[in-house]
Amino acid sequence: MTHSQSPDGPPDEDSPEFHLPPDHWPLPELSTFEAHPHPSANRYVAARDSEDYQKLRKSFTNFAFPIVIAVLGWYFIYVLMSTYAVEFMKTPGWGGLNLGLWLSLAQFPTTWFATWLYIRHANNKLDPLAATIRAELEAEEAK
Repeated sequence: MTHSQSPDGPPDEDSPEFHLPPDHWPLPELSTFEAHPHPSANRYVAARDSEDYQKLRKSFTNFAFPIVIAVLGWYFIYVLMSTYAVEFMKTPGWGGLNLGLWLSLAQFPTTWFATWLYIRHANNKLDPLAATIRAELEAEEAK
């Protein structure tokens, strides 16, 4: 038995379940294991060198790096302007907020937009290709 209680009564006083109400005895197992095929390390190396995997990596890299560079560039421009262009950032803006505050608030939709673009790209391009690679690996191992 994996828990520290007897099958017909409350747990032992030194057991982690002792402080729980009786309707929680015994605690359920915390992990379940479903068997699935495990390809060998050599098969993973072969998959890494496959054309589909290279296409997956290239699609991720070609999308993610420009987006990350753009968002971080925009953020660092904002930080530099906050430090070195203080008068510009103090320019009065709409709604009683100055330009610096509006630019700081613009960081949120910029991040949300970049995240939305990545999710859309992953759902449309990366996930189907990754699922194909995984299915091929598992099908070969199941044989």
